Amino acid sequence: MSIPPLITFQEDFLSGKLISKEYVHFSEIDCPELDVWIGRVVRSISLEFLHEILFTILSELLVNGCKANGKRVFFQEQGLDLWDEKDYSRGIPMYKDEFGHNRKRVFLALDHSNYKITLSTIFKEDYIEFRVRNNAKILPEEKNRILKRVQASTKYKNINDAYRESVDNEESSGLGIVLIHILLRNSGISNQFFQLMTTDEYTEVIIRIPKQLIPKENQTNIKNLLVREVSSLPPLPPQIQKLILIAKKKDVDWHEISAQVEKDPAITAEILKIANSPLFGAHIPIISVLEGVKRIGLKNLESIFLTLGAKKILNSRYAKQVLVWTHSFKTSMYARFLIEDRKKHLKLLEPAIISALLHDLGRMVLLSLDLSQVNQIRVLRSDDANEISEWVEEYTLGTTHSEIGHLMAEKWNFPDEILDVIRYHHKPWQCKTRNNILCQIIYLADILANIGRGKGNYFTVEPEVLEYFEITSEKEFRDMQERFKLKFEEHREEYQTLLA
Repeated sequence: MSIPPLITFQEDFLSGKLISKEYVHFSEIDCPELDVWIGRVVRSISLEFLHEILFTILSELLVNGCKANGKRVFFQEQGLDLWDEKDYSRGIPMYKDEFGHNRKRVFLALDHSNYKITLSTIFKEDYIEFRVRNNAKILPEEKNRILKRVQASTKYKNINDAYRESVDNEESSGLGIVLIHILLRNSGISNQFFQLMTTDEYTEVIIRIPKQLIPKENQTNIKNLLVREVSSLPPLPPQIQKLILIAKKKDVDWHEISAQVEKDPAITAEILKIANSPLFGAHIPIISVLEGVKRIGLKNLESIFLTLGAKKILNSRYAKQVLVWTHSFKTSMYARFLIEDRKKHLKLLEPAIISALLHDLGRMVLLSLDLSQVNQIRVLRSDDANEISEWVEEYTLGTTHSEIGHLMAEKWNFPDEILDVIRYHHKPWQCKTRNNILCQIIYLADILANIGRGKGNYFTVEPEVLEYFEITSEKEFRDMQERFKLKFEEHREEYQTLLA
């Protein structure tokens, strides 16, 4: 019997059409295509933080389906009736032993059966729905076991608690259903996300992910709270504003602008640090402001002054700013490496370096809200959790650091290219201006710089961006990331000095 062809994933996620894939081989479950597909789905609804969680959940459901089908094929091979209580009691220990010692053979036997599993998803107005369907009728024992797991999952805060108190020892079953509920519940998703459907023809598990994790009214209140926080930020320091005006003059010369910089010792020190940093490929140290501004370049000085002004305000106001500046500097360096490595858009090298320094401005506000504001947000969000991850925290607010950062940059009159990067560095495909390529550069550099922090991988990158930068395989992506990491380590001491 030939293996049915796999159904190709459709790309028009927002059309409401059914997107599906059939799985026959167990080996197909942990496949790159599934990872890419989930990445595209979650990016389309701005829930990127759920990527790995959904991959874990859907993989678990697919594996469970394969186990169930393998059991049915095994019983047929042994001449046992799955629906007969005596045969079931006799066959289950045999299947456990076979599955434990010859798992590969169990799953290969599925190739010659009519059993299959279909994974599909469809977009609704308020939620996205994943369906894992098995074309086999569920046994009463299997259904009861699933329902018991669902009920048991409510008493566990995390998977470690569940492992300490095993909820099921039969048929080599793990804690998949419990894991699913814990992961989704801890991601801010309500308990109405899981549904089991059974008929005489199939068994189907439905997972529903709301597009908004809190009510719109509460989101509006939270966003207003954050907007007020941004509105309360002071204007850029007067000396910085004066330097920006001079830098914008068409007839400005090096001596005029360097003389103005030298009037402020703190700005002088910052300009020399930046000019001597690896950001501008410095090899020969310089000690004069005149040479410093020449190295930075007149067209870049306005953005550098904006960066210095923002840094001065944010450093004095927010406690966690060092974390953001550290990552921003790393992203800036990776943007340089990416442009040089791909030999594309060398003219965008300096704009990319500076834009990357500022791409995460909004994260400083979200990470550094004072305790009273955090408590207000928790009340508005009706969140009982004491601890929640950075990504979940951000997306359950109903806004993003990109939106908040864009408001900050508008307040301080940043140039359009930086505004676009701040707004679209996670979704460059939404940027419809001439700065689209710049946004793509920062998007990819940001992911590459974040990999060491456990965020993102080859499969989370938008395929069109990989194609644009001619990255054709996971190996090529990993090799690039490793090259960049080694180059960045060469400058670690320099960037620490720059952040001081």
